[in-house]
Amino acid sequence: MTTGYVVNLDNGHNGYCFESLVGLTYCGRTFDPEAVDRELYAIGRDEEHPHNTLCFDCSKADSRKVRGAVRGETA
Repeated sequence: MTTGYVVNLDNGHNGYCFESLVGLTYCGRTFDPEAVDRELYAIGRDEEHPHNTLCFDCSKADSRKVRGAVRGETA
């Protein structure tokens, strides 16, 4: 399950982390969703887009589920 959002936590993971549940990333980091800029994961982006750089652990998330969440699809 994912919310469809990514966050840049400046946590040394060298990229954006996928938010799996509100306030929790796939790589296990917790954060205050009110204090962080959550961005809807960009689909169809160009190769220079910042969402192309993801945290290694989060990049292993099921990309179909992430895209579905962004589009509003339910599992």
